Amino acid sequence: MLGMYVHTHWGYHHPYAARTWTLQDWQGYLDGLSRLGYDLVMIWPLLDCMPPDPTPSDRQALGVLAQAIDLAHQAHGMRVAIVACPNTIGNAESPRYTYRERPYFVCEKKVNPRSRTEVAAFLAARRRQFELLAGADALAVIDSDPGGYIGSTRDDFVMLARTQTEVFRSFNPKAEFIYWMLAGWENYNRFWEKTLKDPDAASHMWSDWTADEFPETLALMRRDIPEPWSALSLRTEHDQALASLGMTDKNLWFPYGVVEGEPVFPLMRFVPESIAGRLTADSLAPHPRGVMANAQTHCMQLPHVYLFAHLAQGGSLQSADCAGFAERLIPGLGQTIAAAWLALDAHDPERQRAAARAIREALAGEHAVGDLGGLLFGSAGRFLDDLAHNLDLRAALVGLGRAIEAGTSVGAALRGSLAVLRAYCARTGFVDAYGGPLYSELNEPLAKLRHPALDVVLQDFHRWQDPRVRNGIVPRLLEAMEACSRGA
Repeated sequence: MLGMYVHTHWGYHHPYAARTWTLQDWQGYLDGLSRLGYDLVMIWPLLDCMPPDPTPSDRQALGVLAQAIDLAHQAHGMRVAIVACPNTIGNAESPRYTYRERPYFVCEKKVNPRSRTEVAAFLAARRRQFELLAGADALAVIDSDPGGYIGSTRDDFVMLARTQTEVFRSFNPKAEFIYWMLAGWENYNRFWEKTLKDPDAASHMWSDWTADEFPETLALMRRDIPEPWSALSLRTEHDQALASLGMTDKNLWFPYGVVEGEPVFPLMRFVPESIAGRLTADSLAPHPRGVMANAQTHCMQLPHVYLFAHLAQGGSLQSADCAGFAERLIPGLGQTIAAAWLALDAHDPERQRAAARAIREALAGEHAVGDLGGLLFGSAGRFLDDLAHNLDLRAALVGLGRAIEAGTSVGAALRGSLAVLRAYCARTGFVDAYGGPLYSELNEPLAKLRHPALDVVLQDFHRWQDPRVRNGIVPRLLEAMEACSRGA
């Protein structure tokens, strides 16, 4: 199988955020994926901060997903999996928001696995949610991030996975269960216990994890969860656990972040050598069920979506034809688009601005779309304009980093990059915390300025003990950059 994960956590503008997609968007994207060879789509539909009684906007959004599932089956012969977390559901705040606008961490409630009353109410809520998505082929349950409950055990996690699967199978008896291995339930609970007591003691979830978490959890699942079921593996330890129990045939590889990381600021990327370095014949071999990609802003990552499929199906970097792929998006512009993609991560402002000018010249005309035009989410012009804006922003960031490093013209570089960044933020609507290239190209250089207003915001990017602080942090960062620019 060749899969794509569609993650709806982050709420921003259409069509950048997957939670905003219309049925027409799904139709185009599924068509494009299918033409590239993808035959599996896994969707996290945001059930885990949705009210126990879904609101009208929730029902409407889940209704669109239900239609997309039918479309995937009927038009493309694709399998569809739905993702749910082990013990999270909407809290008392969640009904105040529409599906598109709901902030996850503000609206999430963690259910106590040891409380029969809470678990029963949770499963009743899941029943109301799953009923709308019962056409999906599989239910995937992740073992950490988000979810978890300090002090609970892997037995509790397997119980939560089993009972949710039972609810889902009450609508679709043939549904597959998928165990999404990440940090491990008990590992993740220890991480949160440490982080809440001392935020500086745990830098990330892998700090104190133990690999024996996975074979023990798999053994419990083999005992308690009826077939069919399989597993998503992200790390070598996951592969080893499956192999140790003779379960390699269940292994679907999920090398998270190869196409795009998450959470990241929505920037176009083109780093083909990085993707080729991950998707080698040796790395694919231990995963007989196939491989899955993921993206956060799907309309931004088209060259990576193409390269992932090309390499996963036995192609090489040398045989990849990104210009040919771009030509199938917008005929007549393949070479121009491919040259612009190559400039994105070149760290060369002159080249990036020249590529942006070439794209804007192309924008002057009207363009038909090719057989992969569904990947453009309805607009060749929007895609080209996004590409030009990305080139401008990356050029400004390189210039800012160089100015800060040299200690000259910092104020002018701040004001210039701030103007480009504000326009781009207004375009995409993304406001939350992020990692990825914007973090390394903006946050890390800004930290060197040691400006009080900047330092406070930059530190909040790491406040894992209260993720709500990280919601809506980008406007605060822009205000701090403005304050810093006035004194630079």
